[in-house]
Amino acid sequence: MDQEDWDESRRTLVNDYRTRCWAFNAPGGDLYPSVVVLNGDGSVRECGEVEMSGEFDAETVERWAAMSRLTGMGERVKKFFLYVPEGAEAEAEALLDANGIEYAGLRTWAIRGGSLVLRPVKTPDMAKDHR
Repeated sequence: MDQEDWDESRRTLVNDYRTRCWAFNAPGGDLYPSVVVLNGDGSVRECGEVEMSGEFDAETVERWAAMSRLTGMGERVKKFFLYVPEGAEAEAEALLDANGIEYAGLRTWAIRGGSLVLRPVKTPDMAKDHR
């Protein structure tokens, strides 16, 4: 919205529990990120995963690792963004780091007064933080 350097040929697709419109073809089967941004040529630019629960198990962490491996490259690291419920960011960051998962952004989400509130926690890939 306020990002003036966004390439208009990119497409943003959203998967949710009702509708799945795009998947990574992963070794264990299709992997549906919450959000994927495709370049104009159809290649993956970035993806984001929204966790609804603040409890993360080994399967969740492996899903993050797979999405990171399969997504596009940023300036220095993979363009994987993780959104976790407010209060779960310390554990998520520790798991990302302990498992060597490259990520471009860790964010929290919360609902306040009926509105979605996103807060950046860490953006290791760029000095510029898009909100």
